Amino acid sequence: MFEYVLALLFTADRHEIVLLERTRPAWQQGRVNALGGKLRPAERAEEGARREVREEAGVDVAAWDPVLVWRDAQYTMHVLRAFDDAALRAHTAEDQRVFRAPVNELPPNVIDNLRWIVPLALDREVALPVDVWSASPTGSGLTEPPSA
Repeated sequence: MFEYVLALLFTADRHEIVLLERTRPAWQQGRVNALGGKLRPAERAEEGARREVREEAGVDVAAWDPVLVWRDAQYTMHVLRAFDDAALRAHTAEDQRVFRAPVNELPPNVIDNLRWIVPLALDREVALPVDVWSASPTGSGLTEPPSA
């Protein structure tokens, strides 16, 4: 089973989020998602979020808070958040375009789950982290199936 991290990097005022226009994996090409990727062996989610943000957006954010853990038959996704003005300096550091978007105006081609994950991460009334289990016993289809 794969483990992933999704790093929700917000500006300190919580008005904008750093997003990435994906060129890979193939099923996400042309879609917009948050920063993140596969965790390395023995890497904690907080370490993975910090690494992925450095690699993809060229900024270092040390403090990450867990938002939710999505459990699926195929993978586990750790969603973390940070409120840091390093988001204002985020830039394209690889071959996928990094940009900021208002949290209340996500792009039309955003990955569907961000439409509820972003508001959840910003909600001050929800006790975090939240455990979410996929409703499908075979997997949610939100990632490429593990290769043989």
